[in-house]
Amino acid sequence: MTHARTIKMPDGRRVAARPDPLALFLAQQPLPRYAVTAVSARPGSTDTQSSTRRDYHTESFDIRKLAGGEVTLFGAGSVGSYLACALAPAGLKINVVDAGIVRARHTLGGRTAYNPAHVGLKKVNALKDKIERDFPGTIVIPLPYHTTEIPDSQIKIKQRRSLVTIVAIDDSEQMLRLSDLTYPITELVQPAMHANGTSGHIVACFPFVTPCLRCTLGIESSDDIHRLDSEPASGLDIAAVAHQAARMTLDIAYSKVTGQPITRWDVAKNLIYISNTKDELRQDGPGLTFEESRRRPGCPVCDITRPHKGVSK
Repeated sequence: MTHARTIKMPDGRRVAARPDPLALFLAQQPLPRYAVTAVSARPGSTDTQSSTRRDYHTESFDIRKLAGGEVTLFGAGSVGSYLACALAPAGLKINVVDAGIVRARHTLGGRTAYNPAHVGLKKVNALKDKIERDFPGTIVIPLPYHTTEIPDSQIKIKQRRSLVTIVAIDDSEQMLRLSDLTYPITELVQPAMHANGTSGHIVACFPFVTPCLRCTLGIESSDDIHRLDSEPASGLDIAAVAHQAARMTLDIAYSKVTGQPITRWDVAKNLIYISNTKDELRQDGPGLTFEESRRRPGCPVCDITRPHKGVSK
C-alpha cells in the first residue's frame, strides 16, 4: 500500500504533493548573467568569505542600461501597485507576487494604481495589462500566489535571479520571513505607510553590509509590527512613498548592472523616514530623513561574526 506524499507549507499546513506550475516555470528559467552569489562584508570587516565588493553609483544615470534586468515585487496593493508602475519606464522584467483581486474600493480616491476597468481581475494580471500596454518592452510576470503558498526554496530561486527584491505587503509574519530569506542573497527594499498616511518609511538592506530588516526596525518578531490593512490614506501620500522606493530600487539595480557605487544617497543610512506633513522630524514640511541603523550582536540573520543559518519558522 502506498501513501500519497505530502509537503509542509510555510504556514504549517500539510498538503498533497502535486505538480507545481510555479516550480516548473522557475526551473525552466536560466539564471541571469548579473546574478551575484557572493556577498561582501560590511565596511572595515575582515570576513574572508567575501570574494567580491559591492559598489553603488548613480551619478550618470542612463535608464536604458536597466532594460531586461529582473526585480521581484511581493505585494500589489496600494504601495505595491504604484511602485510597479514607477519601475515600468526602466524596461525591466518585474515578477509580481500577490493573490488578491481588484475590488471596487481599490479604485476610489487614488488609493491604488488600478482603475474601474480592472475590477474583478487578479491584481497581478491587472498590473500586467496596465504596464505592458503603457510601457512596451517592460515585462510583468504575474504570480497570483499568497506568499504562504510558496516554499522557501522557490522564493530563493526568484531572489537569486533578481537585482532587487521588494517587500510591499502588510502581513507582518510573511514580511519578516521574506526579508530573512532575502538578506544573504540580494538587496531588499521594504516600503511601508504609517498610520493615516501622514508618514512612511523605506528600509534598504544590502547583504552583510547594512543590518537586516529586523535590526533596522528594532523588532524581534512579527508581533512588534502594527498592521495597517485598509488604513485611510491619501493617494498622493501613498504614491510619494512608492515613488521614492522605486527610485531607490532603480539606483540599486543600476549600480549592480554598471558596477558603479551609489552617490545620490548614503547607503549606510538605510532607514529612510518619509514625512508627508510637518512633524517632529521635519518641522518645516514634508521631506526625507535618512538614519543609520545598528546591527544587534548575535542577530541570527545579519551578524556576520556567527555562521549564517537564517531564521526558520
